[in-house]
Amino acid sequence: MNEAVIAIVCDFDETLGIDTITYLLTENNVSQEEYWKEVAALVKKSWDPPLAYMYLLMEYAKQGKIDISEAALRKLGKKLPLFPGLPTALSQLHAYVKTEPFLKETKVKLEFFIISGGLEDMIRGSSLAQEADAIFGSSFAYDPKTKEATAIKSAISFTEKTRFLFGINKGLREQQLRENPYQINKVMPQKDRKIPFSQMIYIGDGPSDVPSLSALLQYGGTGIGVVSPHDTFKRGYELAKGKRITVGPYTANYKKGSDMRKVLEETILRMGLEIAEQKRKHAPK
Repeated sequence: MNEAVIAIVCDFDETLGIDTITYLLTENNVSQEEYWKEVAALVKKSWDPPLAYMYLLMEYAKQGKIDISEAALRKLGKKLPLFPGLPTALSQLHAYVKTEPFLKETKVKLEFFIISGGLEDMIRGSSLAQEADAIFGSSFAYDPKTKEATAIKSAISFTEKTRFLFGINKGLREQQLRENPYQINKVMPQKDRKIPFSQMIYIGDGPSDVPSLSALLQYGGTGIGVVSPHDTFKRGYELAKGKRITVGPYTANYKKGSDMRKVLEETILRMGLEIAEQKRKHAPK
C-alpha cells in the first residue's frame, strides 16, 4: 500500500548551493576556466561527462593542485555556501506538515533526498546532510593507508539519477541501493510502491535534471525549476520552454515568504489533499 509520504528530491549544484567542483577549485586557487576546458576536451573524445570531471580531479590531486581526500572534502563541505533559507527551510517544512491542520490530520510525512552529479563527500560535509534521508553523489574510493583517491567509486550521470528516483519510488533505502544495485530492477506492483511519483517533488536547475524531470512528469509528479541567485534565468526558461517542469523557474531562495517557499508549501498541501482522497476511495466500505 502506498504510504502518506511526500518526497522532495533535489539536485544539489546550483539548486541547493553553489557548484561543488567550482568551489573546490576556487578554494585551492585552481583555474576553473582551464579545468572545464580540459573536461570539455575529454567529452569531445567521447568521455562520459561525470567520468571526465572526476578523472581530472584525480589527475589534479596527483599533481598536488588540489586535495580530494575524504577528510578534505568533508571539511570543505562545512564551508560550502548554501542558498538563502537553507538548511533551516527543511526543518521548517517538516514542522509545516506536522502543524498544518489538514496535513496533520492526514498524517503526511515528508522525506528529503539529494541526487547530484556533484561531490558527495562535500555535500555530506554540509549542514544539509543531517536533514537528508539519503544522499547520492559522485565519489572516490580511497586507499585505507594513504587516504589518497585510488579510483572513481560513483559518477552520477543524467540518466543515472533516474535509477535513484525509481529506488525512492519503490521504498528502497540508501544502503539497499548501494549494496544491491540490481534490486532496483525487481518487479514491484504500483500499489506496493512506497512513494508514488505523483507524491514526489523534483527540484532542479538544468540539463542534467531533464531525464528525472521527464520521468517524474510522465507519472504525475511535480517538477520545479530553480535558478541560482547568482545566475540568469536562461537555463530555467529552457526547462520551462521544453515543458520539463511543472512550475517555475524560481530563484533558489528557500526563505519563508519567498516565491519558491510558497510554491513548495502549496504543492505539499495539494499532494496531501490528493493522498487523503485516495485513502477515502480505498477505505473499507
